[in-house]
Parts: sequence; C-alpha cells; structure tokens
Amino acid sequence: MPLRVAENRRAGRWNFVRVGTTQYASLDVEAPFAEMLRQEGLRTEAEVTTFYSTIWQLKISEGVVVDYGTFEKAESAGFPPEALVDDDHECCQREAQRLVNLGAGGVLSPSAALPGSTNLTLFGPRVPIEWSADVKIASAIPAQPLATGQPPAGLVKRVRHYGETHSGLATYVVRRSAGT
Repeated sequence: MPLRVAENRRAGRWNFVRVGTTQYASLDVEAPFAEMLRQEGLRTEAEVTTFYSTIWQLKISEGVVVDYGTFEKAESAGFPPEALVDDDHECCQREAQRLVNLGAGGVLSPSAALPGSTNLTLFGPRVPIEWSADVKIASAIPAQPLATGQPPAGLVKRVRHYGETHSGLATYVVRRSAGT
C-alpha cells in the first residue's frame, strides 16, 4: 500500500528513523520509479529487469504545503537549495521537524533522483481509501494503482545516483552565479 500510519522504519530525506510518519509521493509517474532505482542502487537496464513495483495514484487535498519545489523558491524562503538534493539528509530532516512544529502538512521539493521532477512529502499518518470514496477525515486519501511493472525503458540512464551531480542544482548554481 502507498500510505502508512506507523512510524517510518528508516530515515528518509524528510524524516528521521522512528520519529513520526512521513509519506513520500511524486507529481509524475517516472519520479517514484527513479527514487526506488536510486535507493536500490540499480544502474543498468539489466539490473532494472529484476525490479517490479506498483505506482499508486493519490488524490491529495492538504491545507498547508511548503513550496520548496524549485531551488529558487527554497533559497528565497531562506532554506539552502543544495540541501534539497544533498546525499546527507540531516538539513531536510531538521527542516521537516521545524515545518511540522509550525503546522505544515507537507513540503514540495525537487526530486533528488530525477532532475526536473517534483516530489510531495506529507507529514503524519495517512490511510488509503477507495478512489471514489468521500473523504471524511484529513488522514484519509483516495488511492488506486496507476502502473504496475518495471520502470519505463531508458529511465535508469536519467537517474541521479548517490554521489553524482544533480544537473538541476548545477544549472541553478551557474545561473545564480551569473546573476540571471
């Protein structure tokens, strides 16, 4: 299932291990596959043939979502843009705690695994409900399978793996340095 109520068992970009519940989603279909390929360290088409997953579609209606969806937005809000895609997640984890304490329900941020894509992270437990169901409580999110199978052909070549330069951040830094 795509949503959880239990505390996260491992740390992620926007959560510490066993400190609250955090849901990770993306605004497109390729980014979740890319994030999973990155996490699993799959780097070749041959390795990807061993990977099989279901991508879920969610209808999310969240009141307060902090928009760090671009490096520019993060920097203008006083958050270091480099932290959004850094392999060290501590800065984002501390920011998530701060945002939760301020009442934020989530945060938009660039995908660390697929430059050009945007992720949505939700703070707090959520439960999936039927796609056509009426949402009666904030923690309930309509969910349905969107794609089941292997990642799209060629995606693995576009995945930014740990230790590699994030092309979106690199472009932003060059533009910022040039004053454009």
